[in-house]
Amino acid sequence: MPSFLEKMPKSLEEMPKSKGFFTLFLCTVTMVGNTNAQEESVVEEIVVPGRAIDTLDLNSTSSTGSRLGLTVMETPASVELIDSSVMRARGYKSVADAVKSLPGVTSGESPAAPSTFSMRGFSRSSITVLRDGIWLGPANMVMRPQNTFNLDRIEVLRGPGSALHGQGVVGGTVNSVIKRATDSEQPIEMLASYGRFGTYQFGAGGNTQLGDSTWLRVDVNQYGSDGYVDRMDPESTNITASLLWQATEDFDVEFQVDYLDDSLADYWGTPLVPQNSAIKPLDDVVLTSSGETVDEKARFRNFNVRDGRAESDQLLFRMDLSWRLTDNIELKNTTYSFNADRDWGNAEGYVYCTTVVDVCTETGVVQRYYGYFFVTHDQDLLGNRFTANINSQIAGFDNRLVAGIELTDLDFERARGFRRKIPLAAGDSVDPIRPVAGNYGARELRGISPTDIDTRAVFLENALDLTDRIKLVGALRYEELDLVRNNFNDSGVLEGSSFARDFDWVSVRLGAVAKLSDDVSAYAQYSDGKDPVNANIFLVNSGENLDLTDVEQWEVGLKGSWHEGRTQATIAYFDIQRDDVLERIGVDSAASIGGRDSSGFEISSAFNPISQWRVGANAAFTDAEFRRSTNFVTFAGNTPPNVAEVTGNLWTSYSEIGGLPLEIGGSVQYVDDRYGDNANLVDLSSYTLVDLFATWSGANYNLTARIHNVTDEIYVPWSDVFYLQQNDPGFIYANQILLSAPRMFELSVEFAF
Repeated sequence: MPSFLEKMPKSLEEMPKSKGFFTLFLCTVTMVGNTNAQEESVVEEIVVPGRAIDTLDLNSTSSTGSRLGLTVMETPASVELIDSSVMRARGYKSVADAVKSLPGVTSGESPAAPSTFSMRGFSRSSITVLRDGIWLGPANMVMRPQNTFNLDRIEVLRGPGSALHGQGVVGGTVNSVIKRATDSEQPIEMLASYGRFGTYQFGAGGNTQLGDSTWLRVDVNQYGSDGYVDRMDPESTNITASLLWQATEDFDVEFQVDYLDDSLADYWGTPLVPQNSAIKPLDDVVLTSSGETVDEKARFRNFNVRDGRAESDQLLFRMDLSWRLTDNIELKNTTYSFNADRDWGNAEGYVYCTTVVDVCTETGVVQRYYGYFFVTHDQDLLGNRFTANINSQIAGFDNRLVAGIELTDLDFERARGFRRKIPLAAGDSVDPIRPVAGNYGARELRGISPTDIDTRAVFLENALDLTDRIKLVGALRYEELDLVRNNFNDSGVLEGSSFARDFDWVSVRLGAVAKLSDDVSAYAQYSDGKDPVNANIFLVNSGENLDLTDVEQWEVGLKGSWHEGRTQATIAYFDIQRDDVLERIGVDSAASIGGRDSSGFEISSAFNPISQWRVGANAAFTDAEFRRSTNFVTFAGNTPPNVAEVTGNLWTSYSEIGGLPLEIGGSVQYVDDRYGDNANLVDLSSYTLVDLFATWSGANYNLTARIHNVTDEIYVPWSDVFYLQQNDPGFIYANQILLSAPRMFELSVEFAF
């Protein structure tokens, strides 16, 4: 194996840029594998008609909801899975697109917060993002707009889950699971799509046998677009590979490689302007307490500089050892290494000048002088997880136990700064309708912040069958964290804002599942979460208050499956209380705003009335608010930003129309009014999105036409609190909003051979 690893790229510069390389690489691997495969091959269909409206997969297992191999029905928590065929059938290109189809989940993408999620009243760093079950760092360090072609499924756990996954699991967990090598021959899959604004995607992948006991899977995906805003130009390349060696009947070795190279859309929002200054005001989309809104005439304009960038390349290596000692004991060890290099430099902040003050030297223009900001980020993570799975009996009752140890060492160095301090230039003040791009110019280093985060954790999870209808499930995790943060100024001098902190805590989950009948199960659980470092570690002065953030949740629910799985439904009620909330309130500042409470209901359902017709629906009601703080900033009684009180999704599809291999369908998504900032001074209007599709299926291909946002709805999908309504006398803060994509058309084709 060393020769295989040695050939893998270690940096962006070592990666070939030619698309032809990826195609050649995949084809070479496929041909080599086919020389060792069986001579006979079987052509298989790739997507079954009607798969766009899937069941809730209550009988599937989820590693995100439990390490015990429990099914979704057996897990005392809200767990949902979205598999690859559903994602392709619905046209989900990114993880964010897929996850926001779940009850109560909203999401947004921007260079400042790519693939950010909100669920159960919590957002951003309160949602843990995993890659194949591995924590790669604080959420905002790993929230990339990852594609779905390379994924086998996405698993989502709503609510606190620190007993399972460690620090940061407050509002929920999103786990992207890549396609892995299997010990069976599978067809090669290919995908090509093209749509409005020059948006394209190419994907190819397959699983093949290399020897008597060795299998290889490789998947390659490329995405790009001109973007719906001037000079947006996002693009990405994702390569995943998995090599499985079954050394013996009871001992498996698997190597994984996950490479991502991306350049995010260089769109940082559209400036807010007074209503009377807007040619075509969108006050039914966004409106501030001071009467500012967005001018539709500027909807597709980019106020960033021409050479703005938000680039990243990251590489994950992983080795899994699995040893089945007996029928009831299995040992697993996972060793992983992750590196991410990120670089961005943009004119990020914009303010419409209504008076001559601060950076505004004239009125009626958009000033972006304070918005010139750059960051370079080098992240290295080493980790090892060892687990033992033991099936036994206790006093005659079936019992499943998993116990383990996990060690991680995370180092990242962050350099930050601004454009060189030059006098206000004409290029910094631009027309609100016809902005001149300009260039970033020379950089001025502000400082370097090397940070080291070491964690040590011991955990266990247990499921005891008291009867054939009652199961008790519990989890416990003890974790220690050592944090060292050094802040150096531009002269290399260590600043007083540097700090070192140690933390330790215990997280628990206690739950029970009761089968009320053969079709219906009820569950209840208590869980808690801890988050000592989260995304605020990036702030220079965040050491002022980095105490443990505590969160507790009570949850009850029902899960049911009837008519041989053709009808499935779940309902859950939750109540969450979080203390010592540290929120980002400015460029380099954070403040404790006390606590945050959240409660609500979530409902999911799927119906298959007849073989050709499928219907799926979900809805959520969330009541979230800040509690009073004794500190200098308070938002008591306010609703957290990006939290909608009501959300809902509806899908329907009908296949085999007129006896033809034709499926048509569509979806409707509703998101209620939200606030765009902590102070609740920015109102974001509700929106309803309609998507339609039609798929023609052959023996080994699918041809699909889609229309996204059929009604061409203009809306705000997400607000970056960092840029809105910062009230500091004598200083003008950026005020801008990220607007949605317009109506999109797409044609795609999938092959399997």
